[in-house]
Amino acid sequence: MSAGTWSRLCWWVEEAWHRHIRYRELYRQLDRMRADLKARTAWMDDLTEEEMAAMLCGLAECIDAMETAGGDARERPERLV
Repeated sequence: MSAGTWSRLCWWVEEAWHRHIRYRELYRQLDRMRADLKARTAWMDDLTEEEMAAMLCGLAECIDAMETAGGDARERPERLV
């Protein structure tokens, strides 16, 4: 194996290792975020179909009201500093 080939191989292995380390930390962060989200929404698993339907209906009404109010809102003048 020539010195140039060996050098390229070493560089490739080093880059692969750094990528592995960098992505491993990102995957750990993603796993923590998934666990946090699962803990926050665990209460939804205990809802009945009727409770879920009522919650979704209320959410739809809230979104509609916000869209209506948003359309009627005046434009705020830009603040002069």
